[in-house]
Amino acid sequence: MTEDRGSNGSVLVVEADPAERERFGSWLEGAGYAVLACPGPTEPDYTCVGGREGTCPLVAEADVVVLDMSLDSETLMTGTAAEELLGLYLMAGRPVVVLGSRPGEKVAGQLVRMRRHPAREELLDAVRSLGPSAGSATGERGTAR
Repeated sequence: MTEDRGSNGSVLVVEADPAERERFGSWLEGAGYAVLACPGPTEPDYTCVGGREGTCPLVAEADVVVLDMSLDSETLMTGTAAEELLGLYLMAGRPVVVLGSRPGEKVAGQLVRMRRHPAREELLDAVRSLGPSAGSATGERGTAR
């Protein structure tokens, strides 16, 4: 996966499962996105940089975040919680595709909730709905055309 800006912008994929992270990344790269991959909070304390510092260096480079809420820190109930990361990304002004146990309400231009293990087109459609081209004519995040 690459960190160069793709023709459709960049996506940060936060996914604990390496195979799933790679699968999502390849789908997104194939659709013209640059992908930044992150496993989320890991050993030894399951606290990520965002949890310690209050900002995530990877999110600064991303136009959209895909966050699987089933992180290792959630499984072990220690360290940085997935909800904390979700708040961090939203407060940074990044739209988020949340993968969870059930779909939920959408917040136009900011948040799309869907079930874990989405099909390729479901994930791509969700990212497209939040990406830079879905913003405004001026390219600003979170504003309607």
